[in-house]
Formats: sequence, C-alpha cells, structure tokens
Amino acid sequence: MLKCKSLLLHYSTMEQPLHVKYHLKVPNQYIKKLSLVLAFDCKMAERPPIRSRLAWQEEVGAPQELRSPLDPKQVDVVQPLQIDAGWLPVYQFERRRVDSIVSFVSSPEKEESQKIPFLQNICDLCYNSKRHGPPQGLDLFCQRYGLAENIKVLLEEEPRNKLRTAVRWNAMLAIAELSAVERALEGKEASLLQACFSSVFLLPPEEKMQDMGRYLFLKTMEAMDNMLQALVLGSSASRVSELLQNIFQMLLTFTTSERECVQERAVGRIEKMSSALFRHPTLASCARYLRTSERTDIVLVFIEAMRDTSIFDKKRATDLLDMVMEFPDFWLADLPKIMRCIHKNLDSINTAPARQSVASLLLLMADRRPGKVLTTLLRIAPPGDRTALDMWDMMISTPRPLKKILKNLRKRLLVIDAMFPEGVISGSESPDMARKIQSLLPQVVGLLDHSNTDVKRRVLTFFCSVMGHLKREEARPTVEQLEEKLLPLFDDESSQLRELSICLFRERVQSVMVHDKKRIKSYVHRALLPLFFRLSDQSNNVAKAAREALLGAAELLKWKQLRHLVRTQQTWRIGESLLEQNRSRAQELLSQSLPYLRDAQASLREAAVRFIGLAARPLRDRREEEKLAEICSALRPLETDSKSFVRSLAAQTIVILSSPREQPRSRWALQALCCWRH
Repeated sequence: MLKCKSLLLHYSTMEQPLHVKYHLKVPNQYIKKLSLVLAFDCKMAERPPIRSRLAWQEEVGAPQELRSPLDPKQVDVVQPLQIDAGWLPVYQFERRRVDSIVSFVSSPEKEESQKIPFLQNICDLCYNSKRHGPPQGLDLFCQRYGLAENIKVLLEEEPRNKLRTAVRWNAMLAIAELSAVERALEGKEASLLQACFSSVFLLPPEEKMQDMGRYLFLKTMEAMDNMLQALVLGSSASRVSELLQNIFQMLLTFTTSERECVQERAVGRIEKMSSALFRHPTLASCARYLRTSERTDIVLVFIEAMRDTSIFDKKRATDLLDMVMEFPDFWLADLPKIMRCIHKNLDSINTAPARQSVASLLLLMADRRPGKVLTTLLRIAPPGDRTALDMWDMMISTPRPLKKILKNLRKRLLVIDAMFPEGVISGSESPDMARKIQSLLPQVVGLLDHSNTDVKRRVLTFFCSVMGHLKREEARPTVEQLEEKLLPLFDDESSQLRELSICLFRERVQSVMVHDKKRIKSYVHRALLPLFFRLSDQSNNVAKAAREALLGAAELLKWKQLRHLVRTQQTWRIGESLLEQNRSRAQELLSQSLPYLRDAQASLREAAVRFIGLAARPLRDRREEEKLAEICSALRPLETDSKSFVRSLAAQTIVILSSPREQPRSRWALQALCCWRH
C-alpha cells in the first residue's frame, strides 16, 4: 500500500498536475475515478508481476530466442542506475525521473502500474528540461533508451476491445513533449503515428464504453489532436513536408474503413488538423508543404461526409466545406477531381444544409475558374444525366457565375475541335436551363458548318431540345439563322442528320407567326423538292420525317391537293403536283433535281430520273434542244448505274427527251413514265 500511496501522492502533488499542465478541464468526479484507477493499478502491483509480451512475440513463428528467459512470476528488483548520468545536464535536476525512466526501459518485465508513471516522467523530464535552458543531450538520452520505441510498444500492447487505463492518453502527451526535443523522434514518427491511430481508432464505439472509458477516450482524442500539431511544429523545415503527408495519408486510409466509428474518428482528426493549418499562427506556415493530391483527397473526404448514409455529423461536414471555401487557393487545386466527386455523390446528398453547402462550393469554383469547371462537367456528364443538370442549376443560380460560364462556353464553342458538349444538350432539356443558355444559340448555329458529323448531330439535338422551351418571339432571331443551315443537311450522308434537320424544319414551319408567313413561304418553297425526294429515303425515319414536314408545308401554303396526296401517301403523284403548283418555278425545280442523280441511294436516283422526265416535258414541247441536251447529258452516266432499274429508266428517259415530239402525250403516258419500272 505504501507504493500505491506514493503514486497517488505523485499525481496530486506533482509540480504541475497533468490536467493543469496541459490545460485539461477534468471534472472532480473524474479525478476521483482516476484516483480509484491508480489505486487499483497499485493494488495489482503488489501481486507478482506478469510478463508483458511485445506485439511481435505474439505472432505465429516469433523467434524463440528473442523471448525473455525470466520466469513469468519472478519479481524484479530495480537495480541502481548503472550509468554515469553526469553527461546529461538535466540529470542534476531530474535525477529521480531519469533513474525511473531508465529503470523502466531496462527492465524486461513492464509492470502495469509503472506504465503511466513512465509516460508521465517523460512528460515532466522534457517539460522541466526546457526550463533549465536548451535540453542538451536529452535527444541522445531519448535515442539511447528508445523512449519512442517503448511508447510504441505500450500502445500496441493496449487491448483493442476496451479502454480501462490512461496509458493511451499519457502516451499522446509524452509524444507531444518528445516532439519538442530535437531528433528525439527522427525517423520514428511514421511508426508512432500508426501505433497511435490503430490503438485509438480501432476501439469500440463510444456508446459501448463505460462512463470512465468514454471520458478517457475523449481526453485521448483531444491529446491526439494536440500531439499531431506538436509533431508538425517540432519538425525541421526539411522534414515537415514528409511528416504532413504521412499524417494525412494515414488518416485518409482510416477513412476507408468498414467501421463507421473508425471513419468518423479519422475524419475528425483531419478536420482538426486542417483547421489548425490555417488558424494556428505557426502551423499556417507549414500548410504549403501539403501536396496537392493530399489536399484534394481531404476535400473529397469532406464531400463524402455529406452523404445521407454517412454517420458523420452533417453540421460538422458543412463546417469543413466552409473552411475549404475560406481558403480556396489552398484546397481547390484539383477542380476536375473535386467536380467528379460531387457528381458521384450529389444524388446521395439530400439534406438541405448539406446540399446548400455543395451548391456554394460549386458556385465558388464556377466563379473562380469557370473554364475548368465547365470543361470538366461537359466531359463527365453523359447525355441526359440528371445529376449533371442539378450541378448546372446550382452553378448558374446567380448572375455572376452564370455570366462567366456562358462567356467561357461561347469561347469553347468557337474553337471546338471534336464534339459539341453533351452536357449542353442535357442542360437544354430543362425549360429554365434552356432560357438561361439562350444567349449561346447564335454561336451554336455556327457549329453546323463544322466538318465533324457528330458535332452537327449534337447541335441539331440541342436545338430540338431547346427550341421547344422558348417562346416564339425569343426563338425568332436564332431560327432565322438556323433556316439556311438546315436545307443542305436534308441531303447529308448521315441519316441522323437528315432526320434531325427535317424535324427542325417541320417545327419551324409549325411555329411560324402570322406576321412572318410571307417571308417563310419563300423558304418553304425551296424545301419542297428535297422533302419530296426524301420520301424515297431508304431510312424509314427520314421518310416519315419528310412526309410530316411536307404535310406541314402544304398546310402553311394552303395547298389542299398536296396535303391530300401526302396524307394518302400517293408519292408518285406528289412530284406532278409540285410541278403544277409551281409552274413559274419549273425551271428552278429542274435544276434543283439534277444533283440527286448522283445521290448514294438508288431509290433517290430513280426518283430524280422520274421527276426530271416530268419537269423536262415543257422543254420538249417548246423544242428547247440545247437545254434538253444538257439534261440528257446529266442522265447518261446513269446508263451504267449499278442498279438495273435505274439504268433502264435513265435510258428510256433519254430516248423520250431526245426524240422529236409528234403529238401531245396523254395523261396515261405521263403516268406510265412515273410508274414504269423495269
């Protein structure tokens, strides 16, 4: 009992009690409980000591010769210090503590009751040595007697399934004090950190701890935060970068644990350390040593902590993102990676404060680097992606970021090399978004001159989406630009482009306002013949789109016969109707049909030959030999066409147009020319 009283007296009468020295607020009831714990440890100390096994000795296959030969129940008598301590300047002031430390590390048996005094002696020795001037020789003492290694062993020996003593707490305090001793921990920080984190993070959840265990845990975590800061502050300038990276890399590793309590503890330390890097006047200078990858990974952890399924407190998570936004130059270094993380997790972030915090982060990034944010979102967003649309809405919810994004998007559209961004197409599906990006439309129209088929396809898809959400008056300026771009696309090699351009034409015809009809009729007249030929398109979708567009044109022009023929699908008579309705433009229609003789589709070449045969009849009646010769010359290459029905029809048409007219051909003969097919 004398030994027990001595320990209690040491705690209560030391020069600076532990909770006073380290500014810890310890309730009286816990001081009483601590005294009971120490008393229990002293009681246990009166029993024969039990050997303390090192972690590596417990492993299967540990070398037998490394095990202590002492009898497990042999009571060791602490021998007087067998060294000349005169070389250690602090020895004259701290003889008792030095002797006690050396006795503990020299003993093969580590008594449980001596662990906490050993750690406290290290704290007091380091603390008091600074009071007597520079701690000369103390680093050599720490290295010679392996104080760091002994602390590591004590941490590894602590049971992972419970917390019943203050060993972990005192170990953190001891490491913090040793960090102020130059070279005392050099080369040992990484292994010490791993031991600290594993010993504490892997403990059971706090709710499963007893009151005393919960109190010790909270104080241990507080001491760990202080220790991490002390390690960085005590590190040399040449090693602070490596130390910071080690700290954050280890913490980030624990954030991927399957146990939620482990994740929360690791994120909490990241939070404390990150905050200290900017708010601590001395630590702030160390922040620059943290690599971009570590900074970004930390931000990703903060974002993932906002998920609905995360057990991390959402208020703390929003505070963490607020800290990130407070120092954007430091944290927001890898915007693409951060954007991908937001895109991946946004659907799982649904609480209002958390979602608002993410929105604020997106707004900040869009305001600071709109080009990079825009490019990243356009690349990561697949067509129709709803998460990307949510991100768009967040970024352009205020005027300033919207203005910058649109400006950069215009630049991107003007210099685009490969593909019109799918993200813009996705965004245009929303009515609000369509109106917000309305100012982009003139630049988008210009992309229809691009040589890349996929670019043009995306542009047309974009217009198909956005035009339906705009009022007619809003869309008018862009539509007028678009009109002249559409007609050439009716005959594009890509069936998708043909279909999309014809569909847009139909929508344009259907949306014509009363005061604009006169101007648009001239445009519609020029589209009639290409639409007629596309009725014979081998793509059913194109043929269907052409039929619907022709019907819309007939209704606009109020051509009842054409409307009837289109509805009843009398394709062979539509060409004749076009000639009858456009007698003044017959020559123009004839010239317009000649390029279709070279179309890649045999069905269109055939339709062109038949139409030319009908359109050239007036020339034959008027004996315009020169023009007839030009037409026959255009038809002759088809006499060697790959398709026999095209060859036969071309040959027959040439013969008819070349022979002198003897009498007016009957209607039956004209119909035969339209319908005959070899």
